[in-house]
Parts: sequence; structure tokens; C-alpha cells
Amino acid sequence: MSAPHLRALAGAALLAALPACGDAPIEYQYSPYTGEAFPDRREPVAVPPGGLGIVTDSLSDTLSLLDLGTGEKIGHVPVGRDPVGLDGPHHVTVDRTGGFAYTGLSYPIVATGGPHASHGSSIQPGYVQKLALDDFRILGQVRVDANPGEIVASDDGRRVVVSHYDLQRAIKYPGDLERSRATIALVDPEAVLPTGSADPPRILTCIAPHGMALSRPDGARAYVACYGEDVVTVVDLDKREVIDRIPVDASGGSIGDPKYGPYSAILSPDGKILALGNTVSKDVRFFDVEANAMLPDRQIDTLGAPFFPAFSADGKRLWIPTQSPDALVLWDLETDQEITRRDFTADECKWPHVVDRLDDTRMILICEGDHVVPGKVLTLDAATLATKSETVVGVYPDGIAQIPGAAVGN
Repeated sequence: MSAPHLRALAGAALLAALPACGDAPIEYQYSPYTGEAFPDRREPVAVPPGGLGIVTDSLSDTLSLLDLGTGEKIGHVPVGRDPVGLDGPHHVTVDRTGGFAYTGLSYPIVATGGPHASHGSSIQPGYVQKLALDDFRILGQVRVDANPGEIVASDDGRRVVVSHYDLQRAIKYPGDLERSRATIALVDPEAVLPTGSADPPRILTCIAPHGMALSRPDGARAYVACYGEDVVTVVDLDKREVIDRIPVDASGGSIGDPKYGPYSAILSPDGKILALGNTVSKDVRFFDVEANAMLPDRQIDTLGAPFFPAFSADGKRLWIPTQSPDALVLWDLETDQEITRRDFTADECKWPHVVDRLDDTRMILICEGDHVVPGKVLTLDAATLATKSETVVGVYPDGIAQIPGAAVGN
């Protein structure tokens, strides 16, 4: 049989199989789907007896989870809004009362040229994400300004505050003080919903605010390290207004071209003293919270740029991580003398960024790395600064929050 005849027969068979004109169409009945459209498949996360450490991996879009008792990495979880692009989780804070974590998404522009070359350069609005501590699923998110920097929660869990280290704003409006100043945003934890939340109120603060600490326990005041203005800004969060801007040096601040560059702000355990890491002048200076004034006779000069230090439990010692040269300094605040110092090779710890106290005998140190290969987290002896353990985390680790375990008494 010829090919045309075969095609004709096939067409006739197909027509015969079709319902005739006027016949009722075939209907298919499906049972309704009763499951979740986007089921949560994350594994539950248990807090180890020694405590859980949460480390932001800025250029991996993950949070690394550490067993603080052993120093080992026990897992990691993805964060962010964009499954393809870079969200850049910068810092993280924990509301232990409510059982939530919050991280700021900074959307960094990947660049080269040294530590923090890309930080503060984004023009894309940032976000704050609220995460459940049992498996780190996303509970909600809220949009904030570009370049979210520090994110802190009050001890009572009623406030979450984020600064905006917006260098682009300062570059765009040189000489215009008000327009070059960035904001801090007040995020209401109860209003961060899965469907999105209302625009959080902002408070115009200073040029390139970054490090920040809240008064204890209610977080009624924020103390903000203002990198681009060389000042400490004190903010009344209840009234939503700036109370004062105090220069970190008696000579005054430098608008838009910092001579000191206060980048970090760490509150002492008794809530009375604020330690400021000045990355331009390479020193740590101190602010008296009760007097609302800098302490003019107390200053620690460092060889490298100091980043996020940590106080001892009694407030008598200070651990200071520095970059270029990379080191960790242990300082006696009573005698005003260096107790010991450890210099790091690039293989040991490149670009130390944050040091935090685990207990009276151990410290934890975040090492950024070169922002290309994964960074490290070191557990150190608090007195000798010797390494007790190390673990590899994601690319550009930048912040840490702790959740105490049953065996942790700190």
C-alpha cells in the first residue's frame, strides 16, 4: 500500500476516534489536593548541649550552624529571596524569648580590592527576614533601605533594629548633610508576616551608620557607630528621634571623609560602657552611656583596623580582632595594658572580623577569608588565644549569634 493511502487510513482512524458533533465532552474527575503547595522539607535543628552558633555566610547565601561545645559545623541552611542571585545575609540576631532569628539581606555588589570593598555599595533595597529557630524556615520578611548593616534585637524581644551602611547615599549627595545621612529602621517582630509587612518606620541618623547596640533590657535607646560622620549617635526609639551626636574625638567629626571611622559598637555586660572600633584611625575608644560622653582618657591604639571586639563577663578585659595585620589582641582594661596578642597567617585566619565570648575559658573568632573561598570559624583559648578547634563555613562569614544550650551557663 502506498504512503498516501497509509496517511489516509491513519486520518480516518483518528476522525473515528473523535467524538461526533454534539456528543458530550469527556470529563475527568480529580480529587482535591489536600497537601501543602510548598511543603517545608527542612530538617529540624536541635540546639546542642554546648549551644548553637549561627554564622552568616554573606557570599554563600547560607547560615552555617555550629556546635559551640565542640566547635564543629553541624549543618547549614539557605536564606534569601532570590534562588539564583546573591542576597548577601550580612549580620544575624536572635530573639531567644520568642524563638526567632533575624538576618539582614544586603544584596552586595561583588567586587575586589580588599576587605569590605563591596559592603555599603549596593543600590538595591535590603530586606530583613524572620526565621524560626526550630528549622530556620522563613516566617516573614520586610523591605528596608539599601545596605543593611548591623541588626540587633532588644533583650525583651519587642524590638528589632537595623542600621543602613549606605555609602552610596554619601557619595551621591556630597556636601548635603541631610540627604547623605542614612536611617535606622524599626522592625516590629509581631508585624513581620509571611505575606509581607508594613513599611517599618525609619529614623534619619547619620552618614553610613553601621555598628549598633541597644540599651538593656528594653532597648529604649540605640547607640550607633556612624562611620561617615565620626560620631556616636544616640537615638530615643520610643520617641523616634535623635537625642545627640557625639564626636568620637574632641577635635570633632569629619563629614563624609572620616578620620576615625567608627564601625562597630559593643556594649559592656553591665550596659555602662560602649566600645567603638575605629577602622580608619585604628583604635578602640569608649563611650560612657550614663554620662552620654566619650571617655577622653581611655583609648587603645591597634596596629590593624579593629572590627568587632568582645568584653569579658566582668567587663575587665577586651578581645580585639584586627585586620591588616591580622591579629587578635587581649587587653586589660583595669591596667590599660596588653595581656597578649596573636598574629595570624593567611592560612590560620585571614581578615578576623568578629570575636565573641563563649564562656570564661573560650572565645570564638570569625575569619572572613578572601571572599572567594570559604572562610573559617576558630574556637580559641580565652587566655592564651591558642586554637582549640577550627571549622570551615561558607564564603565571607560576617556575623554570629548564639543560642545557649543546656550545658552552657553563660
